[in-house]
Amino acid sequence: MEPTETNPSQKPADKNSDPITQVQRDSVITSEDLPPKGFRISLTLATLTILLLFFGFYFGIINV
Repeated sequence: MEPTETNPSQKPADKNSDPITQVQRDSVITSEDLPPKGFRISLTLATLTILLLFFGFYFGIINV
């Protein structure tokens, strides 16, 4: 008997896997759905700056 070769691109059928529905396909977030990278970085830096200033004033590290 010769060993049978299996195609690596074929995955064994899983009893628990269901085909993807149209709703699931539409709800996937892709990179085109996100804001531009520069805007995301700027918004993150602005948010961190505001939080650091707030806690600096609150704990008395920054005195005005």
